Amino acid sequence: MPGYKHILLPTDFSKPSEAAAARAMELAKACSAQINVLTVVDYMLPGYVRVDLPDASAHDLAERARTALGDWVKRLGINAAKQWVEVGPAKREIIRVAKENRVDLIVMGSHGERGLGRLLGSTTNAVLHEAECDVLSVHPRA
Repeated sequence: MPGYKHILLPTDFSKPSEAAAARAMELAKACSAQINVLTVVDYMLPGYVRVDLPDASAHDLAERARTALGDWVKRLGINAAKQWVEVGPAKREIIRVAKENRVDLIVMGSHGERGLGRLLGSTTNAVLHEAECDVLSVHPRA
């Protein structure tokens, strides 16, 4: 097993993200690595699917996500070195944060969205193909 030292755990708070968190904690313990957690507020939908979000600025959504992320990390018992909330397309932000912070492993759920999100393409699939570090896609357990 490579000597991973810096694990990035992106989350959308779904069950697959919880499975990824469990695996990230196992790997962090085995490798003496630190875990950093990221969630992305992706409210900028393509024009043909755009909806208005009344009273929901990017700042408001990021603050809500920050609170949700802190609660999620605490509930799952993740010893996170850092917690990030970014705004933008999820795949772009995950890849950017990983590169800027010299992450050597991204651990994420195999999928979080259903329906239209799966038809348009998976964030996990994009990260698998575009990240400059190793990516572990964790399948949710039944």
